[in-house]
Amino acid sequence: PMAESMAKGDIAVGEKVYNQACSSCHDEGISGAPKIGDSAAWAERIAKGMEALNKNSINGFTGETGMMPAKGGFSALSDDEVKAAVEYMVSQSK
Repeated sequence: PMAESMAKGDIAVGEKVYNQACSSCHDEGISGAPKIGDSAAWAERIAKGMEALNKNSINGFTGETGMMPAKGGFSALSDDEVKAAVEYMVSQSK
C-alpha cells in the first residue's frame, strides 16, 4: 500500500511512490512520458513550474508529446503522494 501519511515534499516518499506507481511509464517513456533522468525531456516541463507539473500529474494531461492519466492511473494516491513523486522525478531530471 501507498504511504498513508507523509511530509509534503518528502523525497523518500516520492521515490517510493515513483517505484510503485510511476516507474512503469517514466522508466520506458510509455505514452510520451518523460524518462526520469532525461534532462532534455524534462527541461520544458520544469520551466513551466511545479504548480503546473503537479496539476497535470494530479488531474491528467494530454499534450503534443503524449498523455498523463490522472494520478498515473492510481486513483488511490493522495495529491501529496503525487506531488512527492513529481518532486522526486524533477530532482532526478534537472
